[in-house]
Amino acid sequence: MPRKLLGIHLICRDGLNVQELGRGRFKSGYWSRISEQSASSAEYLALHNQKNLPSYKQGIIESYERLNDDENRIIFYVKATPEPREWVGLGTGEKGYSWSED
Repeated sequence: MPRKLLGIHLICRDGLNVQELGRGRFKSGYWSRISEQSASSAEYLALHNQKNLPSYKQGIIESYERLNDDENRIIFYVKATPEPREWVGLGTGEKGYSWSED
């Protein structure tokens, strides 16, 4: 059985371009180099100031929007949850992915 993408962790310092939408929802800002498949299959999003700090804003991904610009960026629409998440993901970039065990 293939592994399932559970969540996306992003470095987003000080809430850059994050917008509160009311009723416990927020818009994530603009992210490039995230595949359509990742955007549509991830369950949650977690925003971090640094990898070694828990997320300051996180929640369940309700939808996303692909911008038709030169960078082909994505905006996530998220229902906030209160529990901070620890950084997950390998590599030196500003994105980390949480995968199921199997």
